[in-house]
Amino acid sequence: MNMSIQCKRVVAGVVAAMMIAGNASACLNSTNTKALDVVGLKSALMVSALACDQRADYNQFMTRFQPAVLHAQHVVDAFFREQHGRFFHRYEDRYVTNVANVQSSAGISQGVDFCNHSITLFGRVLSLKSTEAMEKFAQQQPASQPSVVVTCGIVESSSFRRLAAQAKLP
Repeated sequence: MNMSIQCKRVVAGVVAAMMIAGNASACLNSTNTKALDVVGLKSALMVSALACDQRADYNQFMTRFQPAVLHAQHVVDAFFREQHGRFFHRYEDRYVTNVANVQSSAGISQGVDFCNHSITLFGRVLSLKSTEAMEKFAQQQPASQPSVVVTCGIVESSSFRRLAAQAKLP
């Protein structure tokens, strides 16, 4: 097998592994990756809170970690602004919506087990004592992400692009 074909297979394997893993990390710096992980965790907890009537747990998480979550959100904002210029909000809103949709779909497919997992997730997160511990948890237990970073920037999944094309922009 020639080197070109072998290289293409390795690249295809890496991209496929990243898509399966769901953790956006190919081209992001560590600050952006950490921020996306924290925002992903927040989204997963929000979906769990709404689906499993755990709003009090979500509110406790947000009260405890609000400064870190807000900082992560600002980092994500800056990333999208850098990638998409003055229209970054459109792209970021699509991304955030798609994150929640992916996580909600995972919950639907898990059925009643989703809320049992949600109770465990909230228990683990609420036992964390520091911002650093929460950020480490978010990185070690990444929430489902709808996209991968192939070069530098968020690349939406093809199913998301089809849905986005049908949705009206504000």
